[in-house]
Amino acid sequence: MESVITGLILLLVLLVFISEIYKIRFERKNESQDERGQFLIFKVKSLSYTILSAGIFIGFALVAILKVMKPEIFIYYMIIVYLFQSVASSIYLSIVRKI
Repeated sequence: MESVITGLILLLVLLVFISEIYKIRFERKNESQDERGQFLIFKVKSLSYTILSAGIFIGFALVAILKVMKPEIFIYYMIIVYLFQSVASSIYLSIVRKI
């Protein structure tokens, strides 16, 4: 069971590296320098902050209010939320760029 969890975490970290490289490549292109590109960057950052805020709120509710999750696990939950928002924002950027 531990090897499966470790494998999933390593896969998530690999996806984060790929997604961050994708975002960096987009921000270096001329496409990101115009008005539409700046708007896309704004939308991606807005989505990222929304995911982080929701993740923090849900984590707080699980730990403090509902007492479903142990406080010692909260930091690992937050790391997963942070990694997930990075991947989700890159997927969103890819979708929005095609529209």
